[in-house]
Amino acid sequence: MRIISGKKRRAKLTAPPSQATRPTTDRTRESIFNILDGGRYGAWREAPLMIDGFAGSGAWGLEAWSRGAESVIFIDNAAASIRAITRNIAHLGADADCTIINADLTKTIRWNHGKAGVLFLDPPWRESDFAMRALLNLDKAGAIAPQALAIIEHDSRLSLATPDGWNFLEMRKIGRAGIAFLRKF
Repeated sequence: MRIISGKKRRAKLTAPPSQATRPTTDRTRESIFNILDGGRYGAWREAPLMIDGFAGSGAWGLEAWSRGAESVIFIDNAAASIRAITRNIAHLGADADCTIINADLTKTIRWNHGKAGVLFLDPPWRESDFAMRALLNLDKAGAIAPQALAIIEHDSRLSLATPDGWNFLEMRKIGRAGIAFLRKF
């Protein structure tokens, strides 16, 4: 697993050793960032804050940071994931622009970090409602900016419901991964 593009291109990332995590493939991340870089959903880099939820290794957020994201918050509640994210941030020298929050996004969360314009959510695939619960909890906490873009990775064999306050934009299938794009209204 590595950073695909940007200022830290080709840098290797550490994944948590647990079998509970399933790191996003380089191919999937590259495909999604190609879509984002194509401008279909606006100037994603202009969002002052991004969230990498159910962060695992932090690959989504660190890829965004490498490509020019200003500030990224990583949220996970697994100790192995927190250690991997911490190592990856230090390895890339991204400490000044990255924050790690040890929290369960499926439960009420306290927030005092500003509003995110882009969210990457990659919950455990066996829990199809985790992403929707996370969006609702983050929204309730005041963590999501109007018109925010959410990119949700999930098992393509499962359907995702669109939560209240969000518009479904598009679904992409890359291997077994389904990638849903949603826009906050």
